Amino acid sequence: MARYTVAFQGESGAYSEQAVYELLGRTGIQCTGYPSFDDAFTAVSTGKMNLLMVPIENTLGGTIHANCDLQLQHNLFIIAEHSLRVRHALLALPGTKKESLAKAISHPQALAQCSSYLKKQGIVAEAAYDTAGSAKLIAEGKLEGVAAICSELAAEHYGLEVLDKGVEDDDNNFTRFLLLRSEPVSVPPGVKCKTSVVFSLENMAGSLFKALSVFALREIDLTKIESRPCKPDIMSSLERLYMSMRVAPPAKRARTEGSAGEARFRYLFYVDFLANVDEHNVTNALRHLQEMTVFFRVLGSFPQGGARVGLAHLEDRMVPIFRPATEPKKRIGVLGFGTFGQFIGKKLALDHFVFAASRENYSAIAANCGVTWCDSIDQLLDQQLDVLIISVSILSFEGMVRRICNCIASKDAAHASRKMLVVDVLSVKVHAKTTLAALLPETCDILCTHPMFGPQSGKHGWSGLPFVFERVRLNNARRCEEFLKWWTSQGCRMVDMTCELHDEVAAGSQFVTHFTGRVLERLALSSGPINTKGFESLLQLVENTSRDSFDLFYALFKFNPNSSQQLSSMEQAVQDLLVRSVRPRAFVASEVSLGGSDGLGRHLVTMADKSGGSIASSPMKKPGMGCVLGMIVMGPASDYIGRRLGLILCAMAWNENALIAARIITGLGMGGESPLAAAPSAECSEKTSDGARNVALLYLFG
Repeated sequence: MARYTVAFQGESGAYSEQAVYELLGRTGIQCTGYPSFDDAFTAVSTGKMNLLMVPIENTLGGTIHANCDLQLQHNLFIIAEHSLRVRHALLALPGTKKESLAKAISHPQALAQCSSYLKKQGIVAEAAYDTAGSAKLIAEGKLEGVAAICSELAAEHYGLEVLDKGVEDDDNNFTRFLLLRSEPVSVPPGVKCKTSVVFSLENMAGSLFKALSVFALREIDLTKIESRPCKPDIMSSLERLYMSMRVAPPAKRARTEGSAGEARFRYLFYVDFLANVDEHNVTNALRHLQEMTVFFRVLGSFPQGGARVGLAHLEDRMVPIFRPATEPKKRIGVLGFGTFGQFIGKKLALDHFVFAASRENYSAIAANCGVTWCDSIDQLLDQQLDVLIISVSILSFEGMVRRICNCIASKDAAHASRKMLVVDVLSVKVHAKTTLAALLPETCDILCTHPMFGPQSGKHGWSGLPFVFERVRLNNARRCEEFLKWWTSQGCRMVDMTCELHDEVAAGSQFVTHFTGRVLERLALSSGPINTKGFESLLQLVENTSRDSFDLFYALFKFNPNSSQQLSSMEQAVQDLLVRSVRPRAFVASEVSLGGSDGLGRHLVTMADKSGGSIASSPMKKPGMGCVLGMIVMGPASDYIGRRLGLILCAMAWNENALIAARIITGLGMGGESPLAAAPSAECSEKTSDGARNVALLYLFG
């Protein structure tokens, strides 16, 4: 029975299959070829196969960029590499003489690498879809006088005879293969290691120099750096998940819309370096790099030179994404054992040692969940915890973190609580991130998470449900990855996203959902005999949001600045809708123009409140040309604006220019010619007294 199932692209006998056997051996290996690289990646990312072997670069042909893109899309990790010496062989039906060959078929790249040899032999080259596939065509079609250029392994699969070996023109033909899987490998200390990362930067002077300096300053040896444009659809997908809030909104729009020429070309930088991602200086370097990047991801940290680690636990055709945790049990504390704390604590207790504490006594419930109850935070921290999950409300989060820090400060320097991984599960992330980073000691690791499900949505399992996370601060990266791996093993859809972007996206989804539900709740909508499906959905929304406390809704607004912006946008949308369909356009437009802080409304109100004096001495004397020009533009739009407001301004004109502007507005509103003649100064004097002003105001609002 096979221990490992390995996917590759191509027919049996392909060089990728040969690379599998050279790296892993043949014992317990089951290889399966797929027609395309995309199919092969999908087989592993969906759990049909354990491992994937793909070529990534060739000394003659360069980088295979399609596989770089596919690795990003399918979120697979490099766990090993292998350098394969490509030796092309000439294969034909048994008994065939080389002198009788008329043509050779193979992949165009293989034919190009053997062009001089074929010319010397007088053999015509003919392109086929695949190297090993060419051998398959000859064997199945019994093609005489035809040879295939492929690996010697293909001869074993299809019963062909090797007529010649090493027929390539350049013996410096090596292909670097990567072994991938859905989970990263943990390389033990002492094993020479290579790490691959990919990132994207803002187009600023010196940005690449600054990014690379994080490695140079720590004397980390780079073995590869390559930049290339990323496909717009892939980059758009990556940015939706990873784009930092540090990028200005105009820059975001330019990138996502592709309006500017430069914005269409977005570059990814691929960097390899000789060090383990768990090393302290590497952890600091990558943390520093993340602060500069728009997008960042570790593609894998793996042994150098084709060494293998972390493969022994795989079983035949086991789906890695759903397999139970096999790492040693961790000691996990849950602080806050309310509904959600009980929900995750019960699940964690199946694979780990779980301890819990809360304001109320849930000891009986904890016992039923397989969780050890602690009477205080101090007692909880004394359990030698590897991980502490803070599962309290948003409003009480900061206070709870301060209490935790006070307890940690009272422990001795070697106490486990000073080095534990602290995890939050709040619905707002920037607040959690900044609070933990500011208050916890530097020796504590920080992982911000948002499991986007609860007892109701997750009661039938967590498969496919999103689990959002950001690695904020890590001294022990391996522990963090093992903790995340447990959530992966439960079937969660892991979303690596910055806290800033999470809150930006959540304001447009989570807050809008809660806000809409709360508004509809106050309308007291009820079900009727002619409900539509849409209305039923709204009633369900009200029911779902009303289950949550108002404190949660308030906290979503208070601790996410993006929610305030979203609310303003919603208010503007309602106003626009009223303008378009409910209230007369002219009336609303006049309200807007008169109601602005620097508009005519403020000056009119000021005048109405004044007692005595001429209008020439009031604030109406200098309302600003912007207001007058605005009224001129709106004049033709409405009889209301053009005639009524124009006449009012005529009655209240305080000088010659104001009277001309008022007459222009009046004329445009009436659809006729405007009287543009200079107004006599007498018309702009005492007739604009308080009496005329009050009549004008009554005319406008009455």
